Amino acid sequence: MDLFELGETFRLARIAANKTQQQVAEQSGITRARISRFETGLLPELGTVKLLSLFEAVGLDLLARPIGHRRTLDDVLTEQRTPTVSVDETRRRVRPSRSEASVRTAGKRE
Repeated sequence: MDLFELGETFRLARIAANKTQQQVAEQSGITRARISRFETGLLPELGTVKLLSLFEAVGLDLLARPIGHRRTLDDVLTEQRTPTVSVDETRRRVRPSRSEASVRTAGKRE
């Protein structure tokens, strides 16, 4: 799996978790712009600590295993328990609630 695939997996998990890029940025300490570039495959490099921080923010875990490793029964069970995201959901945008947006807007005026 390369960085592009990791970014796509992250984006799908973020959408499934109903989190905006800004919410993940605040939780992980990584800028929203960097998250956007990671999700779209435009980020050439992302450190391990940052990757783990992003994954934790959306409920993902990183697992290292040998190349060519076949799926195990545990893998199949995990896939069955993991909620799937439809194609339509992958295209939707997650927007902040009105209360979050009004708080953010009020903070800019001060």
